[in-house]
Amino acid sequence: MPHSDAAPQRTILLTTDLSARCDRALDRAVQLARSRQARLVALHVIEPSLTAQLITPTWRKLAPDHRSLAERRLLDDLAESGVDIEVRVEQGKALDVILQVAEETQAELVVAGVARDETLGRLLLGTTVEKLVRHIPVPVLVVKERPRHPYRNVLVATDFSEGSRHAVDAVVNLLPGTPFKLYHALELPTATGVLHTQTLINGFRQAAKQTGEEFLDDTAGLQDGQRPEILIEIGDSVSLLSEYAYKNHVDLVAVGTHGLTGILRTAIGSIAASLLENLSCDVLVVRQPHDADDEI
Repeated sequence: MPHSDAAPQRTILLTTDLSARCDRALDRAVQLARSRQARLVALHVIEPSLTAQLITPTWRKLAPDHRSLAERRLLDDLAESGVDIEVRVEQGKALDVILQVAEETQAELVVAGVARDETLGRLLLGTTVEKLVRHIPVPVLVVKERPRHPYRNVLVATDFSEGSRHAVDAVVNLLPGTPFKLYHALELPTATGVLHTQTLINGFRQAAKQTGEEFLDDTAGLQDGQRPEILIEIGDSVSLLSEYAYKNHVDLVAVGTHGLTGILRTAIGSIAASLLENLSCDVLVVRQPHDADDEI
């Protein structure tokens, strides 16, 4: 056979618990796989706790039935997707299985949904999704909204650190040609006796803008001629970004997991976790490669 230099096929991994809300993640994963000409691996994990709770004598018969039902459901849902699909139903601890399948398939992206909802639309991430974004070395897309159209209003939350640069690179790779903006929330010093005059605030803002321009100059992954607009707001990062995203109909916010100050301060700790919970739009979480195995 002649030698082929063709690049390996891209793979997107969808993880779903088959709940109705996770259908949003399925639809978005199909859309992205189609636009990227990627293979879509749809994964459902049967956790041991599900069978352990069964008290009827026939529980051993229900596990394979659950597997068959899950496989049929995914195959039916993806039958007319128009993309190359692989359906996998595995048993084990969800996080361990997802990490293993992501590595086996060399997935470039994991897509996950949010299964639970409370009154007034407050979204709560499932435990598996929270753990997933802490441990997996590839970007995780947490889908909350219905994918009515391709992403077209995208923000990268940034403190102009290396972690932010990985988030920019991920957006450029995942959504080539899609314009996006950098969003920086500037939290001013709170030392006693510091008076935040308008002149002082303008000075902080101008310094941040200059840092942002230098950050873009040093970001090699930007496409030719691409120069994202830099948005700088003064105040608490989580509340400001959440409000901005809602008012401006933002489709997607990308967040790096490590940073220096402000929005990315705690490596997917309290601030980034709050963004995941409070943002109404989809969130792309991007780890720095060398931090993928760190405990946080």
